[in-house]
Amino acid sequence: MRAIQLDGSHGHRCASSLDHLKWRLLLRRLETVPNAEWHPAVMCQADAAAGLARQTAFPLLLFPCLFEERAGVALEQARLQTSLYWRRLEAMVV
Repeated sequence: MRAIQLDGSHGHRCASSLDHLKWRLLLRRLETVPNAEWHPAVMCQADAAAGLARQTAFPLLLFPCLFEERAGVALEQARLQTSLYWRRLEAMVV
């Protein structure tokens, strides 16, 4: 199998397409996040997923999955931290 050689202009189009996809999916995901304090964690994961996807041969194909997985983990951690915070406060009051 012969590798496909990409010229510079295709690489630039792919990068701008990935950025467009990243922002579109990020904004859609942020609309579903109930706590605005968790937005920075999701945004950070979008950047991390885009960075990982750029290192592959198919960044546009891999980014959505990477982002959803990373964002889901970040939100679960944020939910857990918030829950632990409120439990500690309740324990102090009792």
